[in-house]
Amino acid sequence: MTNAESSSSLYLEDLSVVDRLCWHWHDSSRIDECMQFLAKRSADIAGAENAAVFLTDETTGKLKLRAVAGAMEADKELLKGYVKQVIASKEAHAVVDGTLVLTLAADGAVQGAIVVPLTGKVSEESIKSLALLAERAALAISRAQQCQEVIKRLNIIESLLEISEAAIEDAGLSRAFRMVAERAASAVRAELTAVGLIDWNTKELHYIESFGELADRITGSRTPITEGLRRLVSKSGEPVIINDVASDGRIPEAVINKWGIRSLLIVPLRIRKKVTGVLLAANRHGGPFAIRDLRLFEAIAHHGSAAIAHAELHFSAQKTITELDSEKSKIEAVLAQLGDGVVVCDADGVIIMMNEAAEKIVGLPTSAVIGKKIFDMHPPHHRQEVEHIINQFEKSKPESGLFWEQNITLPGRKIVRINMRPVFNRSGQFTGTATVMHDVTAQVELDEIKAEFISVVAHELRTPLSALKGSLGLILGGAVGNVNPNLYELMKIAQNNCNRLIRLVDDMLDVAKIEAGYLRLEMDIISVQDRVMNAIRQMQHIADDYQIEIRTKVSGKPQPIIGDGDRIEQVMTNLLSNAIKFSPPGSAIDVTVRQLRGLIKVSVADQGPGIAPGEREMVFEKFYQGSIQSFSKEVGSGLGLAISKAIVEQHGGSIIVDSNSGKGSVFSFLLPVPAEDTKGAGSLSNKDQHTAQDGA
Repeated sequence: MTNAESSSSLYLEDLSVVDRLCWHWHDSSRIDECMQFLAKRSADIAGAENAAVFLTDETTGKLKLRAVAGAMEADKELLKGYVKQVIASKEAHAVVDGTLVLTLAADGAVQGAIVVPLTGKVSEESIKSLALLAERAALAISRAQQCQEVIKRLNIIESLLEISEAAIEDAGLSRAFRMVAERAASAVRAELTAVGLIDWNTKELHYIESFGELADRITGSRTPITEGLRRLVSKSGEPVIINDVASDGRIPEAVINKWGIRSLLIVPLRIRKKVTGVLLAANRHGGPFAIRDLRLFEAIAHHGSAAIAHAELHFSAQKTITELDSEKSKIEAVLAQLGDGVVVCDADGVIIMMNEAAEKIVGLPTSAVIGKKIFDMHPPHHRQEVEHIINQFEKSKPESGLFWEQNITLPGRKIVRINMRPVFNRSGQFTGTATVMHDVTAQVELDEIKAEFISVVAHELRTPLSALKGSLGLILGGAVGNVNPNLYELMKIAQNNCNRLIRLVDDMLDVAKIEAGYLRLEMDIISVQDRVMNAIRQMQHIADDYQIEIRTKVSGKPQPIIGDGDRIEQVMTNLLSNAIKFSPPGSAIDVTVRQLRGLIKVSVADQGPGIAPGEREMVFEKFYQGSIQSFSKEVGSGLGLAISKAIVEQHGGSIIVDSNSGKGSVFSFLLPVPAEDTKGAGSLSNKDQHTAQDGA
């Protein structure tokens, strides 16, 4: 493989990781993982020691440091200055005082920047690769944010509908007021919200309902209307944000001291242009409110006013319908701008909204699918699965984070990645689904070409390497006579490197099979204990060479499983090889085999340097070497753990790592045990895996 081909393959991997991580924009841990990956890969591509990623905070609009690779010694504010300078110049990338800055910009907006302090000259090819990576990352971030905004708007619409319904229903004003306070708190993430009605006779605000901190003390209480507050809630008053109430002067000091508030958001409640009360939100410990919070608050306040105007139900209902139509139009406008397809369904799976990108992907106009079941848009063999997924969504809770993601093949060999998520209203009730569709046909085809290329190259390399290995073995074995000691050592080095190349070729073939989806297992009834001991015997001479003791402990009666014995040995050999590479001379490696409920757990514990917390999940990524590579006795390919993970998961099991810097690492894999008749390996649920891990 040429350098260009290798660079291209790695670049495709980079884009794939960025797309996959940004897909989960609702999950802050995955965002941090994505930003950390961008920082590290940027440093690697530039050949630099350090890199950082800054993102623009959606609330404050300020740059915030989100990830650092290496030991960033430069001043954070200095780097921010570089970023602001490049953003102001409207350049995609530039070098400022020896620091490369690449803006993350998409859809006319700047999300942040990647900053790389350069330690030497960077090639034009590397800068081009970095610019493409930044461009793709910015686009992925923008699309993910837009999709989340769509879901958020759908939830807000559901809240507004519920408030309107509460006002129309003859169920008393208390329920409507309580719902307004609850939905308002959720919309702007306030620690406290309250609905207050004005008593002009006593010049007081009477708090009818409240939600959040101190709600028990606030509901039913009264506070005097000061002159400053009178101006706010007068006929001509406007909504305001007060992010420093102590210095503002319009809020009574007694209220500030009693509630302990720092920031305040107040919106008048009007009936026929007459102010009758206020809707307020306050934070005692949290951050300031933004203009976006004010707009959301105004919408909720408007619908809350309909509850106060209970005598004008018909008028308020008609007005609400008009405004909801307007909100729907706004959402449709947002959806139309998305590059990915979006399909929105109600709780029964009936399609109620679809954007233009989705039309192009499925090859059908919106008019042809609105009102039909989402199941009908999937291939026949997927329909039952989709129906089952929606049933699971209906039973789930918002905090469960449940979603369904899968590649499906549409007519014409079009391959589409489907990401379906449930939509809940503010009460936590399932109201439908939002599906994002991304055409990955080109990506899959590239992956297939890459896998085929690697497979061909690997096969072409294996034949001469096998011949070379055999020849070296014959020479070292004395087949051509005694070998000079000096030459013997050189031949031994050549043999070791030949074996290493053969292992690398085999790993590349396995990776190609995994990516192509045809890694086949030769399933049979096997003993995991026997396979573990075989692997130990194979690696014992290497451990002896490095003066490392391998200690074993097997507990419980051996239980047979359905599995591929050779592949299980391969997993064990990989774990032992890694443990030996990173273990200091004179130390020990502990191998344990345990019987758990329905599981067999195999663990390999070393006394090496350990793995930093931020790298634990990444060790199973292809070609990942990690920061502890300098401790290794030999350079690996970075493929062994990725292959091991794929093998274990194909057996219905899982592989985990427990490690702390300076305290060694424990790699464990868990395999399911069939229930008595040993006719199938079964599958390992998340619950079972957690139970096994907790009991270990």
